Order: sequence, then structure tokens, then C-alpha cells
Amino acid sequence: MDKEILSLENGKIIVIRPKDMSTIVPLFCRCCSFPMKTMDDSISYRKHQVCSKCDDRWTNDKKVDWKTALLPDKSSEDWVEYIELRAFYAKTIITYK
Repeated sequence: MDKEILSLENGKIIVIRPKDMSTIVPLFCRCCSFPMKTMDDSISYRKHQVCSKCDDRWTNDKKVDWKTALLPDKSSEDWVEYIELRAFYAKTIITYK
């Protein structure tokens, strides 16, 4: 079986997790720090350890190499434009009063 069962607090809390913790997708992308929410993010994380948006945008860029952890230059104009666009699309369209 590839799952591990832990019992905490005298059996009150039961945790079931994979034995191989390297397959767990983190909550936030290591590149852009946006939340990893979709199945595409999970697939991209398993390939390059980044979200699907960063994977799509930066994988073919010659200045970025995921294997050596060479991330995009965060002071570049391309990076600022990318983050502004991500932040714009991340905003909710519903306003609460």
C-alpha cells in the first residue's frame, strides 16, 4: 500500500498521507508565489516544480532553466508585466457590500 496512516491525539485525529511525500504539490508556486489550484498546476509541478502559468510562460524562455532552479529575473520588465497580468486575472469579479 502506498499510503501511511497516522493517529494523533490518542486516536482523535487520523491522517492519511502518501508514503512518498515528494509527490505532494505545495500550496504556492515557488516562482510566482500564486496559489496552486488546478489539475494543470499539479501536472506542471510534477514536471518543473512550478504552476501551470509559469510553466506555460517561462519554459521556452532561454534565460530560465527549471532543472538548475534558474528562475526568471524578477527585476525584468517581462516579469513585472507577467505578475501584473496574473494579479489582474486573480481578482474576483464579485464585489461584496
